[in-house]
Amino acid sequence: MKKTYFLQLFLFIGIGFGQEISGSIKDKLTDAPLNGVNITIENSDYGVSSNKSGLYTLDISPFEKEHKVKFQHIGYDDVTISIETLNQSPNIRLKPRVLQFEAIESSGEKRKAAIEKDLPQSVSIIQAEAFELRAFVDMGDLLATDESIQIEESLSGRKTISIRGGNANDVLVLYNGFRLNRPYDNVFDLSLVDMQNVEQIEIVKGGHSILYGPDAFSGVVNIVPKNTQDKHMGFSQQFGTYDSGFWNVNGQVQFKDTFLSLSNKKGAYKRIFEDNNLEDSGLYSDLNHLTLDINNQINGNKITGNLEFNITRDKQTFQNTRDFNTIKSTNDLMGSQFNGVLGFLGEMDISLAKHKISEVQGLNSLAGMVSRNLDHNSQKIEARKYIDFNRFEWMIGAQMENSVLEFWDDRKLTNVNQIGLKGATLNRNQLGIATVLKLHSTGDDEGRWLTDLDVSYRQDRVNDFKTNLVYREDHLGGAEDVSFMKFGDNTWQNNIFKISTIASRRSPGQTMAYWVTTGNNIKFPTLQQQISLTDIPIDQQRALIPEKMKSLEIGVNIVKQPDDIPTIEQIEFQGSFFRNDYIDKMRVTYLLGMPVGYYENIGHANMMGFEGKIKLKAYEGRVLGDMAFSKYDVSDLSAFPFKSTFKVTASMTAKWKYFSIGSRWFQEGEQVGMIHVPDVGFNEIELPSFSNYDIYWTLKIKIGPIKGQLAYSGRNLKENKTSLDGLLLRDTREYYTFSTEF
Repeated sequence: MKKTYFLQLFLFIGIGFGQEISGSIKDKLTDAPLNGVNITIENSDYGVSSNKSGLYTLDISPFEKEHKVKFQHIGYDDVTISIETLNQSPNIRLKPRVLQFEAIESSGEKRKAAIEKDLPQSVSIIQAEAFELRAFVDMGDLLATDESIQIEESLSGRKTISIRGGNANDVLVLYNGFRLNRPYDNVFDLSLVDMQNVEQIEIVKGGHSILYGPDAFSGVVNIVPKNTQDKHMGFSQQFGTYDSGFWNVNGQVQFKDTFLSLSNKKGAYKRIFEDNNLEDSGLYSDLNHLTLDINNQINGNKITGNLEFNITRDKQTFQNTRDFNTIKSTNDLMGSQFNGVLGFLGEMDISLAKHKISEVQGLNSLAGMVSRNLDHNSQKIEARKYIDFNRFEWMIGAQMENSVLEFWDDRKLTNVNQIGLKGATLNRNQLGIATVLKLHSTGDDEGRWLTDLDVSYRQDRVNDFKTNLVYREDHLGGAEDVSFMKFGDNTWQNNIFKISTIASRRSPGQTMAYWVTTGNNIKFPTLQQQISLTDIPIDQQRALIPEKMKSLEIGVNIVKQPDDIPTIEQIEFQGSFFRNDYIDKMRVTYLLGMPVGYYENIGHANMMGFEGKIKLKAYEGRVLGDMAFSKYDVSDLSAFPFKSTFKVTASMTAKWKYFSIGSRWFQEGEQVGMIHVPDVGFNEIELPSFSNYDIYWTLKIKIGPIKGQLAYSGRNLKENKTSLDGLLLRDTREYYTFSTEF
């Protein structure tokens, strides 16, 4: 009897998993049935769709219970569950996506952007595949393809970016959510980033985010590393223009729920000044970038989520043999974070980070030499708590950071009195408390339209104090005015309030969203900006105060899967209008003959602009194309120097099994800079508008388990002789890259 019973039970289970699963699919917020949801079984060609009533029937007879079933709709978050789980709970609820975040870029699984937890705003997501296809030399070249971004390449070789016409220190650069910006001047060199283990790059445009602190005035760039294994070992070698050579090695290990990746990038290049008789006169740069990423997926009874560790080290050396300038720097970041459910605390994000930067600058001026040492250490802890009741979402978080900057500024100048500070220790303690409240409506009668109201509030408190003051040899005690004595001693407090409303509609094959976001923001003077106050005459000194901004953004996002054009799978359009009004805007200027800039508040400035992009995916994802434009109007060019206020781009990439080819055409408007001359005022320097094009191709080879790739990238192939200070800016650059992995 027992044998007969177990045989009947086995046959019952086998029949249960060998037939069909039927169920319903509804909107999680409105409970409306969803039509046109694509249902596929991973690693197979089988798939069905839900009908007008949101019902589906799935034949699972060819598959095992461990196989994964994916539910997809362009207006909703994907849901992936096993056949075994689906058989027990066949009714599915999908959560609507307010914005698509450039879903057309998606190829395979894509990690959700953290910015989804913040207010609606324009976002671009570039996956690592785009970097591999275009064979760019570094991340700066890749980001330059975006219509909102302009690369700023300094004489020292550093590559920083401008978003929406803002300055480089208005952009926050993150690695997996951890800040990479040098805390004392709030910039980061993008040429350092190693793309070998990067999954995607998230570009947040505008200053509406409160998750990352008050420094992100014009945008955020978040570099997201991979967290699952896609190879065992990879190696790449790149060489090209400027006698450049970069090699990279990446190793990955997956052991059960733990993933480990170790990468090293090393290389060098040199650039020669035009019309220079000295053969060895130019810019020499070498760098070494090391990353260690560890991801552990925790699946316990009370704790579930991701525990991640990220370590990066960047070492750079720049030499300007014409002007006798050298810069050596080391940038170390160590961070740990947990994202998931933490017992009775529920959904939490907790992160710890330690950031250390050391830099030695040997700068030549008309009057002599300036030798500067900057050593900065900071520790940061952050925690966020999320509460989700479907139509009501709430986030509350806190950030605490302690920073210490030790600087030494030794000068050997002729005919100049050595006054002011030679060295000091600057300390900053910062506390930020932030909250985001999202309210979702019940929608229209059919449950297709949703109207959301998002409100955010943040309060920051900053306390600065200085110790260990060392004055220069000719400095006379008591000659300082109030602003000089107050430098580095500040107590600031500010409140940020933002509000957004968004209307979104989801229907079969199409989703639309319209939003309006407005609010204020603040940026506190960095420690290095305050140091600059010690370099100017006493009668010109003014204590720096925080810079404030009021902003408005109106945007639209539409994604459509056209039925009448079978070759085109998806079309996406995103457009926005924005206006920023600045109060006490900070501006950097330079004294004649001095390589060290100083900062000042200039009062009022404003900027407004339009942006738009249309993208398409065709022929089963083998063809990708886009056209985009941006147009800005800036009130004060001295506050935003050398920014193109107009840009148009068009690109197309075609992929086959072993070969891909693409091109990009672009046009940028003129760039105007204002150079301050003492007792004269500002002189205008203009770089003319220009257009150019890029071409790139890749060839893939596979021999057994070994994969290889040969890539070519040609940038600015149309000859252009524009230069600044003897250095060509828009010259032709060509690179070849060979890579292999197994």
